[in-house]
Amino acid sequence: MTLRHSAADAQWATELLKTLLPHLNGVLVERVVVEDGLLRIVARSRDDLSVACPGCRVVSVRGHSRYGRLLADGAIGGHPVVIALSVRRLFCDNAGCPRVTFAEQVADLTFRYGRRTPALRRVLEAVGVVLAGLPGARMSSVLSAPVSRTTMLSLVMALPEPPAGTPRVLGVDDFALKKGHCYGSVIVDCESHAPIDLLPDWDAETFAAWLTEHPGVEIICRDRATAYATAARAAAPDALQVADRFHLWKNLCEAVEKDISAHRSCLLNAALKPDSSVPKAEPEAVEAAPEGRREMQRRERHAAVHALYDKGVGIYTIVKELKLDHKTVQKYARAARAEDLPVGDGHRDTAIRPYLSYLHERWNEGCTEAKQLHAELREQGYLGSARTVRRHLQPLRVAGRSAPLVPDIPTVRQATNLLTRHPDTLDADQTLARKRVLGCCPEMAEAAVHIEDFAKMLTQLEGQRLPDWIETVQASALNALGGFARNLRNDLAAVIRGLSTTWSSGVVEGRVTDIKAIKRQMGGRAGLPLLRKRVLLVAASRRPHRVTSMAAV
Repeated sequence: MTLRHSAADAQWATELLKTLLPHLNGVLVERVVVEDGLLRIVARSRDDLSVACPGCRVVSVRGHSRYGRLLADGAIGGHPVVIALSVRRLFCDNAGCPRVTFAEQVADLTFRYGRRTPALRRVLEAVGVVLAGLPGARMSSVLSAPVSRTTMLSLVMALPEPPAGTPRVLGVDDFALKKGHCYGSVIVDCESHAPIDLLPDWDAETFAAWLTEHPGVEIICRDRATAYATAARAAAPDALQVADRFHLWKNLCEAVEKDISAHRSCLLNAALKPDSSVPKAEPEAVEAAPEGRREMQRRERHAAVHALYDKGVGIYTIVKELKLDHKTVQKYARAARAEDLPVGDGHRDTAIRPYLSYLHERWNEGCTEAKQLHAELREQGYLGSARTVRRHLQPLRVAGRSAPLVPDIPTVRQATNLLTRHPDTLDADQTLARKRVLGCCPEMAEAAVHIEDFAKMLTQLEGQRLPDWIETVQASALNALGGFARNLRNDLAAVIRGLSTTWSSGVVEGRVTDIKAIKRQMGGRAGLPLLRKRVLLVAASRRPHRVTSMAAV
C-alpha cells in the first residue's frame, strides 16, 4: 500500500505524520509503504539547514555526499516501523579542525551509531529497567520492536544513574546476594525512602569508605551489627547512631523463645494437670520409669563441658577434646545447670496431635502399653512411630497421673507468640491459653512483665527507662532474656535513641524487600552491577513526576 500523491492527500498525510511522528518534523518524508507487515518510511534530511561540526562546532553548509541509514521506530497500528533516512556528509570549513568531513545528526531522530530512534530507545530502556533481559525481550516482541535479551541488558547498563547526594538521615542494612554465602549492603535515604547505593559486602571497611566519600551524614539508622557501628564511629564520628526497633524486638523475641524452651517441662506439666472429673490411675497400674537415656546423656555432656569450661578452657579446645559440634558446646557452656538447657519445642509431636484425645482417653481407661496404643492409633490413620507415642506418655508414666481428655500443650513458638503479642489482639481461646502459659511457672509470669515493659518503651518512645529495665532483667532468673539485656549495654546509646526517636530502619527493610523481588525476577542470576543499576533506576522511576493533562493539549 502506498499513499496517494495528490496535493490534498499529500497535505493530509503530512499533518498526520506530524501528529503521529513529531520527531520526523525535521526531515522531508517522501513516501510511506507497508511491505509484508513492515511499515517503511522513506525520508531525507533538508539541504538548506546548516550543521555544526561535532569537533570544532564551526557551522557548515557545504555538502560532500549522502548516505542512507535504517532506523527502527515505535510500532504504528501493530506494524513494526523502519525509517529509511538519507542524511548528508558535510565538509568542515575550519582549517584547524582535524575532521575533514562529518555526518549530520537530525535532532530527536538520530544520534551517532544509533540504529533506533530516541523515542524507541526510551521505550526499550523503560521496559529493560522494569523487566530486565529475557522478560524484557519478550515484551519488546509484544510491542512489535523485538530485540535480544543481551541488547536489552546493554540498554539498561548504558543508562546514567540517578543523581544522589549525601542524605541527612541514612539507613543501612544487609541483603543476601547469595543466601548463606554472600551478603551486600543497601544504603537508603530515610527521608525520601530512596535507595542511594548498593555495596558489594557488609564489611566495616567498605561502609566506612563510603561514608568518607559522602561527608555530612547526621543520623545513621542501623541494626545492631558490629560492622556498621564500627564504620560509623570511624568515618562519621559526629553522626548520631540509632539502633533499629524492629531488630530490637526481634532479638527480644528470640531471647524469650530460648527461655520458654528451657521451661518446656513447665508447659507440659501445666497441660497435664489431673482433671478432677477423671479418676486418677491406680498407682500399681503405673510404674515409674527411670531417667531416660537421652536425659542422662545431656547431663553427662553438660558436666564434661563445664569441667573444662570452668577452668578457662576455650570453646574450640573443648570442641576438639570432646569431639562435639561447636554450637553444642556453646549451648552447654552457656547453661549454668543441666536443667537450664533448652529442650525441643515439640514440633516432632505434630503428627500425633490429632490423636491425643483418643490416646489420653485410653490411658485413663488403664491401657498403658505403648505398643498396644500405637497399634490402635495406626488403625485410625496415625503414621508416626511407636517411639513418638512412648515419648509422649513418658511424663504421665513418671508422674503416675491421669491425662486430660483434651490436652492443650502449646509449642515453644506458640507460647512465645502468646507472650509477645499485644493482649488486645488475642481472641478468647488465645487469651485462655496465655493465662495457662503464665501460670505454668513463676519465670513465665516474670518474662511477661519484662516483655510488656519493653513493648511500652518501644511504642511510647520511652528509651530513658532502658537502663533500669536492663538492671531488673539481669537480676531475674531468665538466662536468655538476661543475656539480651546485658548485650544491650554494648550499644546502649544507639539503643536508647532507637527507643526514643521516630527514626528507624523500617524504610531500609522495605527496600530490601524490593531487592528480593528484583532478584527473583532475574532468577537470582544477576551480578551486583546489574542489580545495583536496576534497584536505583526502578526507585527513580517510582518518584512523583509531572503528568500533562490531555485537556491541556
